Amino acid sequence: MGDYLSDDILTKVYTSEGICFSFNMIDPNHLQTNTEKYQNRSATQAKSKGWSLADGYVNEDTTDDFPRRTFVSGVFGGLSISLFTNHSYIDRFCSDDNEGFQVTIHHPAEFPNMNTNFRVPLDQTVSVAIKPTLITVSEELINYKPEDRKCYFSNERNLTYFLSYSQQNCLDECLTNYTMQYCGCVAFYMPKSKSFPICGLGRTDCMEMGRNDYLLDSSNTTDCNCLPSCTSLKYEVEISQSNWAWRESMIVEKTIINNFSDYFSNIQKSHFSKVIVYFKDMQFLALERHAIYGTIDFFSNAGGLLGLCIGFSLTCAIEVIYFLTLRVVCNIKMFGWNFWSGQEVANQK
Repeated sequence: MGDYLSDDILTKVYTSEGICFSFNMIDPNHLQTNTEKYQNRSATQAKSKGWSLADGYVNEDTTDDFPRRTFVSGVFGGLSISLFTNHSYIDRFCSDDNEGFQVTIHHPAEFPNMNTNFRVPLDQTVSVAIKPTLITVSEELINYKPEDRKCYFSNERNLTYFLSYSQQNCLDECLTNYTMQYCGCVAFYMPKSKSFPICGLGRTDCMEMGRNDYLLDSSNTTDCNCLPSCTSLKYEVEISQSNWAWRESMIVEKTIINNFSDYFSNIQKSHFSKVIVYFKDMQFLALERHAIYGTIDFFSNAGGLLGLCIGFSLTCAIEVIYFLTLRVVCNIKMFGWNFWSGQEVANQK
């Protein structure tokens, strides 16, 4: 909200697409058990302060919490990043035919999943409107088994390579173990223990084959039992884009070209892109998991159906209990065990 973005508040993270930078992400050292590959990074050590996925922000009106937050929807309260690259930086052997930057949206306590990315083309402005989807769970489900409620609480499932549970973390860990078993090594970006070797370029084909086998065999993910988190946060995005005539603007403002002359020795081979991310609305609706039929719901529905079908009511239930218990006991006391049904009185009459 009006602040400029500097490099020291971006978090460097290893992904399947290489080294990426994430804004507003908790430091990987506070997310993974093995912090070996993030020890020498230069970004600011960003630890969660006043926020958790389950409870949200503790203080409602402070700006000192981390992850950072905005109090305004729309572009003014969002994040705007200008991305620069030179045409000589584009390596056709390391990328596909799609030029541009890859961007993915994820919550602060989760590693980015580049399989869900969208493209920011060269010399384009991309606007991303975000609608959060928060799923929580009702207190009545706490006593249910995870297999029955179909989700895990954060303290119910411990992972080997991650400090907190999420379905994505569980799937990443499952793929790591499968790759280690299949190839004898793991990719550089995967979470791992210190004893796991990192695969070199010669094992690239093996890793791709192992990943394909892992995805094609549904039993692999089933064995890992990666249920969703009982509290999960996802983002739905609406994307629009347009051409960015930044070259024409720089020609008009020659002072900018002078300040960045080292970067723009050949302006025609330089490329700028801009991505603007913002929340679409001020509020959003949260979803809650709850039991379709609890104990009280079952008996109330059963009583309603009985009353509808056979005229059964609470008075009828009391009468049934009376004739099966109290009436029999009274007859035994009055007439003895041989006439527990009261037949002696009927015969005398």
